[in-house]
Amino acid sequence: MHSGFVGERCSHDMATCPKCGEYLAADHRCWGVRRQLQALGYTVGGGLAGFAAAFVVSDRPSEPLLFVTAILGAVLTLAVRRYARF
Repeated sequence: MHSGFVGERCSHDMATCPKCGEYLAADHRCWGVRRQLQALGYTVGGGLAGFAAAFVVSDRPSEPLLFVTAILGAVLTLAVRRYARF
């Protein structure tokens, strides 16, 4: 039972790696750079998908619409990736 006192340790709490976010276990091997590049790739892909979505909605989208949809695509992709942890 966790009472919430500062400095008290719980048996079910587990530390996470600051580089990759995975649980720290005896056999943990950090893939920090690889995971960061993977996250960057997903974010850029989401931005490109958002950029392309503006052309689906409009034949000649304005520059602010292209910018907003690209940013929205990137942010949504990053949020879904963090929530789903893939």
